[in-house]
Amino acid sequence: MLDLETTGGSAAHDRITEIAAVRMESGKEVARWSTLVNPGVPIPPFIASLTGITDAMVANAPAFAEVAAPLLSILDGAVLVAHNARFDHGFLLHELARLDIALKVETLCTVRLSRKLYPQHMGHGLDAVLRRHGLQTQARHRAMGDVDVVLAWLAIASQELGADAVQREAAALLQGGACTPPHLETPVSDIPDTPGVYLFYGEGTPPLYIGKSAHLRTRVVLHFQSAAKVAREMRIVQKIRRIEWRDTAGELGARLLAARLVRELQPVHNRPLRREQPLRSWPYPGPIGIREYQPQTGRSEIHLFDQWCHLATVQDDAELSEALSTRKSLVFDADTFRLLEKRLAQAPGRDQAVILLNAA
Repeated sequence: MLDLETTGGSAAHDRITEIAAVRMESGKEVARWSTLVNPGVPIPPFIASLTGITDAMVANAPAFAEVAAPLLSILDGAVLVAHNARFDHGFLLHELARLDIALKVETLCTVRLSRKLYPQHMGHGLDAVLRRHGLQTQARHRAMGDVDVVLAWLAIASQELGADAVQREAAALLQGGACTPPHLETPVSDIPDTPGVYLFYGEGTPPLYIGKSAHLRTRVVLHFQSAAKVAREMRIVQKIRRIEWRDTAGELGARLLAARLVRELQPVHNRPLRREQPLRSWPYPGPIGIREYQPQTGRSEIHLFDQWCHLATVQDDAELSEALSTRKSLVFDADTFRLLEKRLAQAPGRDQAVILLNAA
């Protein structure tokens, strides 16, 4: 069990001020270790007020490089368990990377475990857990204080639900993340298995890769599963640090959004879009709309086209009127042409009707 206090919320830019870890083996505590850390930067007043850790307290504390060895020793061969593990794991990844050390450890997030064990409750942050189970602490927002709170909660959950149930759900969470790279900061379970676009990011700002799917989570997991066999997938997976996604109402919307984002963001590992001219004339007197509806999320979208070009995707009449009255220059690409040609050739369902539109 591990907890960190930091100078802020960005693992890439902020630094660690305190570390606490308790090593558990066969349900028993075998090691307990904590230390303040000199972050090398000023602690913002808000953070100092929240944690009680001040610049004066860390002035003579060791730098992270000096405590990396005992930290790695207590983590050796263990599962890193933390409340909001993405936060703590992300900070450790960045701090160790500055020392040219790669952290390879499985993670278990007790926020996600709480959602599994207590689905009837809305809040699963540490304050919500404290209130829910009547727990108390005099050291909230101090690393060891928060570790002890989570350990106390796990003991209560084992009493209320049974140790076997807690272990079973924890094992399921670990198994679900088994194929994901250990440096990934985004829990794959957070990604919906609905239509949309996913963006893989590394350390930098531009995305590494942009993909689309009718089943986002399933497609992302396939990337990780394929990495052991496909060299291109391995090159991408080795660099991924976080994943973002954008929901769409259907597969057509996902393909259109992905094409636009690839043009705009130019990710390193995407192939350039093709620019050939259309092979036949536009079969309509003006622009058309194709409606998509996603019953799982209730999301509805209308995709606007003219002259084989994608004009916009809108969700209501106001957006539709604005898109038609402020039309931009038509941008043709062969992938959209082939996608639209194929879709128009299909028999339209009730959620994919072609709507003839009058341009303003």
